[in-house]
Amino acid sequence: MKSTQRVRDLGEVFTPANIVDEMLNLLPEEMWQVHPSKTFLEPAVGTGNFVSAILSRKLTAIDGVMAKGLLPAGVTPQAAEFHALEALSSIYGIDISEDNIIGGTEGHEIACRPRLLKVMKRWHEKYLGETSSTSADFLEAAQWIAEHNMIIGNMLEFDADGQRVDRQLIQLIDYDWQPGSLSVDLVITNMSDVIEVEQEQSSGFATLFGPEAPKHHWSGPYGQIAEASSVAVTTLSGELASNGRQRK
Repeated sequence: MKSTQRVRDLGEVFTPANIVDEMLNLLPEEMWQVHPSKTFLEPAVGTGNFVSAILSRKLTAIDGVMAKGLLPAGVTPQAAEFHALEALSSIYGIDISEDNIIGGTEGHEIACRPRLLKVMKRWHEKYLGETSSTSADFLEAAQWIAEHNMIIGNMLEFDADGQRVDRQLIQLIDYDWQPGSLSVDLVITNMSDVIEVEQEQSSGFATLFGPEAPKHHWSGPYGQIAEASSVAVTTLSGELASNGRQRK
């Protein structure tokens, strides 16, 4: 716990690393497949205890497949980078606290976005080296993904005052990774459509019209994702705002 005040205001309690590992150990092995990378959504991500552990496991899986020369994208360093970015893009986190997502203020040195980027940088340096010709593009792409996948927002349906929260307005990037061409397509959907699809799957009943089709946002080589324009995210009041990239 960071403080009693934060526990009272945000209901904030952090899961210890050993408990995170024990919980992830319960998942079937196919959850760590390299491609297509399985999607995870942490609706109360905090400073990233779960998502950083998930990312580390996904990168370890890539290392194992890479050592066997069986990566779907090929046997080159670029193929490994491709699948590492795919792994990062498959992990989403939402938290009500800007300190937890962005950090950078006194007392909040550990935050979700920079934590994931540190995991990616360490992996890249260990297996591909700092002098890789694409390292700058790789880290820029990783930063773009982290900024769009780790979102400041409220996933509860109602706030503490009983007012409905506009969680359905949260915009999400969906990534379609194509190993044959080392490229990726980005489309925009929103949380209401994700929730609607999940409700249909769990209830067995389809709504009359169904969710809206995702909107195409960008297509290109995997290392150039950072060239895609930023996508606005919702603030806690439901208004659209910058994803915070300019603050970093």
